[in-house]
This record gives sequence, structure tokens and C-alpha cells, in this order.
Amino acid sequence: MVEEGATTKVQPEELKKNGYAMIKGNPCRLLEVTQLPKATANGNKRVQLIGLNVFTGKKYDDTINCTAGFHGIDVPLTAYAHFSLMDVDKSDGTLSLLTADGEPKEDAMLSRGEDSLGWDAVGEELVKRFDEGESLKVKVLTIMGKDLVVEVNTDTDA
Repeated sequence: MVEEGATTKVQPEELKKNGYAMIKGNPCRLLEVTQLPKATANGNKRVQLIGLNVFTGKKYDDTINCTAGFHGIDVPLTAYAHFSLMDVDKSDGTLSLLTADGEPKEDAMLSRGEDSLGWDAVGEELVKRFDEGESLKVKVLTIMGKDLVVEVNTDTDA
């Protein structure tokens, strides 16, 4: 079940590719948002959503009827922040980060790839660059109460 206050409702036309939405109860990054044609002149307005679960990388899709009894599509609330990378646990994807105030943060994770066996492209890049000894900054997405790395850059302040 989705936590209270972790999502908001939006109309289908507000959804965009690479945005986020709940698909079958899973927070997903949207790969496709398609307005489907009506089956008849008075048919129902429908939208098809295809996305990857932000935590597992598993693909989900759903077709939503946007007419009778429709109250909006659930979208997870998101926030972004930047941190300096201190360490990476390659076995489970846990990161040790440093805030701008110099406080440690230990609850961010790498995202799984679509095959769920390895990390996504950002995670693979982070591990490779960290192993090469590069000083890195990461952009972290907070979604559904969890932190995930979505971007890796060279730390120019180090």
C-alpha cells in the first residue's frame, strides 16, 4: 500500500516521458505515455503508461480509463539533492554520501537495471568511475521515502 502523502493525483495530459507515475502500485519512471484512440465516437478516453520500477528496474504497463469515475493518476512526490560520494558498497548498492554541511548520509542506493542482475547505466558508471579513483558528486532522487542516484558528475570542489 502507498504511504499517505507520498503521492499526488494528476491528469493524463500532465504526464511526460521520463517523468514518474504509479503503475499497478509501483513507482515507475515513464518510458511511454500514449493517448489511445477512442474505440467509438462516444468511447472512453484512455491512456497507456509504460515504465520501469525505480527500485527494481522491472517493466510495468497499464491502460487507464480516463472517463467514468476517473479521479486522476497517482504520481509519486519527488525531490532532488546533490551530495559528494565517499564510498560504494558494490554488493548491495548502498552509498556513503556527504552533505554540503559535512554530515554523512548512508541511506542512498543505486538503482537496478532492467534485467535486475546489475545496476542501471548510472550505477555502472558510478562504480566504474569510483574504482578509477575519481572524486564524484551524485544527484539523488528522493521518491517514496527512498533515495536513488540518478546522475554522476566529477566533484570539482574536491
